[in-house]
Amino acid sequence: MTAAEKKNGAPARDGSARRAKSVLLSVIGLHLVAETALTPFLPQLFERLYGIEDPEATGLYLWICRIAGLLALPLWGLAARRWSLHRLVLAGLCGSAVLDLLLGMAPSYTAYLALSTLIVTTNSALLLAYPAFIAEHGDESSEDGTRARLTGICSLVIVFHLSVVVSTMVGAGVLALPEPRIGISAFAVLDTLLAWLTYRILGKRPDTRDDKAAGARKNGAAAPRTRRLPWLMALAYAALIGVAFDFSVNVARPFFTEFAQGLGSGSVGGAVLFFLPSLSALAVLPAVRRCHDLLGERLLPLSLAVGAAGLAWSWLAGSLPGLVGGRVLFGVGLGLGQVAVELRMFRTTGTQGPAFTAVETARSAGLLAAPIAATAAVSYDLALPLAVAAAVQALAAVVSLRSPRSSVTAPLTPVVGPPETAGMPAVPLQIRRGTYESAQADARPLTAATASPVHSEENHR
Repeated sequence: MTAAEKKNGAPARDGSARRAKSVLLSVIGLHLVAETALTPFLPQLFERLYGIEDPEATGLYLWICRIAGLLALPLWGLAARRWSLHRLVLAGLCGSAVLDLLLGMAPSYTAYLALSTLIVTTNSALLLAYPAFIAEHGDESSEDGTRARLTGICSLVIVFHLSVVVSTMVGAGVLALPEPRIGISAFAVLDTLLAWLTYRILGKRPDTRDDKAAGARKNGAAAPRTRRLPWLMALAYAALIGVAFDFSVNVARPFFTEFAQGLGSGSVGGAVLFFLPSLSALAVLPAVRRCHDLLGERLLPLSLAVGAAGLAWSWLAGSLPGLVGGRVLFGVGLGLGQVAVELRMFRTTGTQGPAFTAVETARSAGLLAAPIAATAAVSYDLALPLAVAAAVQALAAVVSLRSPRSSVTAPLTPVVGPPETAGMPAVPLQIRRGTYESAQADARPLTAATASPVHSEENHR
């Protein structure tokens, strides 16, 4: 590094970016753990705190919280049109800190439900840490930018799978306390700590949207009005792939251990088989970059096809060795597919927030159908949810074969260019194996790429 670079503070900027990524990744981890830690233990928790043994109380609680999340997420997306993602994440953390503290003091089930609904509303803002985290990795206007974004998405997938283990341990730990209320309110401490770090490290960082608009004005670039329909179609397309992927992953879960025990796995063996795909997914993540370099856009349909084959193998398995093989193969497709789905989604939605929350809302709504479909399928055959999952994921693989060239467009965004080219028709961009190349044969005006900056599955549940 040159003396000039040192003088200008380049190392400090790199250090700030690393700290920003660490804080945002911590917020994402907290969101995943807080959303799922107590869910498996709600019946026992309600019995200990309020003497409620009716399982319908748990069902009502989950449905109201899920509906609240679905309603809140688009509102946070609209707020992202006016305020930076960092400020909205900070607001969500501050609100959650107060509400988590009060939740442990809730005197009744009704109060607990009302406070939990408010917490889900504030926690929905933490989902905006996803696009903010990917935005810290740069854009996809170069090969290095694509690889950086790929690294960021792999980090999200790792945090997701680790959070499954951590949240289970945290929930069991809270329930094992002599007074579970203390453990519930302890989440407020983490919220406060992360809120402080978010304010100190991210609070004063410039809004990249303001920088881009200022750059466009400085270069004299116009902000052309563009067609919204292609962009909305691209969003719907990304949402369809995400919904199909999330549905196929979740529909086979509720009755899987019962199916495995029917093949002689035992309770412990059934539990191991349940999380075996997560272990396989983590094992293949180091090879994701290599696979992406070799396959480019073909990584998405191929990974979904592998996952579908693993689910079909599990469905047809008549013995434990066959079921193990199917679960391992499904895990390979799961690891590669999660990265490929999120990469496609961020390429479509960008990292500004509104489009991301729209797609995430659709994906969350799709998850509501998974347990209903699983219950209906298992009434015919205990293995049928696996067949449904395989069919839906195979359908997602076919759908994802469509070229994502339209996903690089977004409406009403300034086209930034040098002064001498301002106001001239821009050359459209197409994705070629994860990089952008000029499409000389297409003379249509460029609708600027919100996806050029970057981010969502998460998801993931």
